[in-house]
Amino acid sequence: MDAHTRQLEAIFDPNVFFQVPLFQRPYVWKQAENWEPLWEDIQALLDRQLLGAKAKAHFLGAIVLEQLPHSAGSIETRQVIDGQQRFTTLQLFLLAARNLARANGSTKFGDRFSGLVENDASRVEDKEEKYKLWPTNGDRPAFQSIHACGSLNDVDKAVKAKPEVAKSNLVGAYRYFHLKLDDWLRGALDEDDDKPALATKTVDDRLDAVWSVVKAGLQLVVIDLGPEDETQVIFETLNARGADLLPADLIKNYLFRKARTQNADVETLYEDHWSRFETDFWREEVKQGRLIRPRIDLFVNHYLTLMTQDEVRSNHLFTAFKSFVEDDEPGQPKDAAGHIEKLAQYADVFFKFYVPGDHVELARFLRLLQAIDTATIFPFLLFAYAELMPDKKAEFDRVLLVLESFLMRRLVTNWTSKNYNRLFVDLIKAVAPALSANAVAAHLAKGTGESTKFPNDMELATFVLEQPLYDRIAQYKVRAVLETVEEASQSKKSPVLPLTEKLTIEHVMPQTWQKHWPLPASVTADPITEQKTIVRRGMLLNSLGNLTLITGSFNSSLQNAAWADKRPELLKYGKLNLTQYFHGSDADEWGEVAIQRRSTHLLKLLVGVWPDIATFA
Repeated sequence: MDAHTRQLEAIFDPNVFFQVPLFQRPYVWKQAENWEPLWEDIQALLDRQLLGAKAKAHFLGAIVLEQLPHSAGSIETRQVIDGQQRFTTLQLFLLAARNLARANGSTKFGDRFSGLVENDASRVEDKEEKYKLWPTNGDRPAFQSIHACGSLNDVDKAVKAKPEVAKSNLVGAYRYFHLKLDDWLRGALDEDDDKPALATKTVDDRLDAVWSVVKAGLQLVVIDLGPEDETQVIFETLNARGADLLPADLIKNYLFRKARTQNADVETLYEDHWSRFETDFWREEVKQGRLIRPRIDLFVNHYLTLMTQDEVRSNHLFTAFKSFVEDDEPGQPKDAAGHIEKLAQYADVFFKFYVPGDHVELARFLRLLQAIDTATIFPFLLFAYAELMPDKKAEFDRVLLVLESFLMRRLVTNWTSKNYNRLFVDLIKAVAPALSANAVAAHLAKGTGESTKFPNDMELATFVLEQPLYDRIAQYKVRAVLETVEEASQSKKSPVLPLTEKLTIEHVMPQTWQKHWPLPASVTADPITEQKTIVRRGMLLNSLGNLTLITGSFNSSLQNAAWADKRPELLKYGKLNLTQYFHGSDADEWGEVAIQRRSTHLLKLLVGVWPDIATFA
């Protein structure tokens, strides 16, 4: 067999008829598992291309092809033995690009993309040879319908009377990529920070970026089988036998083979440095942000982001790592042994993030990070820990405080976290020359848009006092805020109780308040005032001031009871300092005013725990 890397244009530009064999399964790729990750890869390349930034080609996987005999003068035919799901998806993306180019008045790019989805009519002998790709039987009606349409609206009309076609995953995939690409061409997916630089970009500029990415940014490994190769055996081997290799396995093989050719002592390198990775800890699958991956792959992802100071896609780890080593960037190891040693050094740092020991400040930050639900900060944490620990622990802890304040204030405001990957890469670049808490704060203070801004005290107060917290953000995030208030409420005289997983969130004024928490007669006398008060109460009962944590099994029969009955029960099961507030006179009556008063009290505690950015100047 012959294996070689090919760009997308080089694969589809010639007159070739790719045929999916009948024994292949139908198209089964889905949005969350397949289309979204592929689009994220493509959009990352499109964004960099449009901004004029350096971008390396993305590896999209491998396809296996078998040459079929064809008569002289007819179009070359190849069977797609493996990789047809990926191949089919790419054709649907190109069809969307063709249609959107023409819809935007670009004949040039419309024709270019058309040349990648259909063969030259003068070369076609059989009608199906018109298509670059001919799917398996069950997918052909939907594929032909999509191919014949010039827009998403045309596709919707074409499949409306064909329920069996409308349900096809092919239609769903085309619709997904059409909508995403359309949004990107209109600038709807641009990051806030990039909008000034992209303000002058036209649709034609964007189509040119799409073409550039298709032409040189997306690549596949094409494996061409020879006449002596056992097609079915190869197919079974690729799809059914053995466990998948992790990217880290490929990296290990690559580095140690390279080390051997460089005459390194590979046995010593393994024992001293790589052997730490051969434990269950590194193979265990864990969740960080949206990713659920073996811990070693997560680590390599974060390490590579730190080393390259660039975003690294999780599904391109080996290719990205190999490029990183072979690029031989200044300041990086010059041989394979150096790369193995450096990986081990940062692996020991990464291990601390799971076993912080007696480092209380780090353990607290990592616990809150679970509520923030992002893994994008780990490259920066690797950097900061390696730079400051253990000699400058106090400064490292101040860095954690700046980060915690930034992230948790943004959690309360519920501002978007979609730009965090770029934010923390830029943070590494900004503070690398002289890392300090003040430098970190100074850089974070520069954020202006909703994706990067450090919320000030007034903005935090608006969301705490004037917005619901419960139901506006996820319950595990609400719980993290309440646990922070609990810790801030502790004093030398108060008990320190463990914050166990069994704690539950309780509404002081219940969500079903109508029976035992009636509105005053002065309010119900006027229908307009009554309606406004009901709306206001609905907001306040989900606000921070009306929430607490319960340590025991609260009597469900009393949860909705009148305050005179509920208060003693609440104090009985609410052993935390957070709940001791209800002993005071400010809680003798519980209504809108009391809730606002407690929200103000808790806001002061939060500001003390998560200082404004000006505090770090």
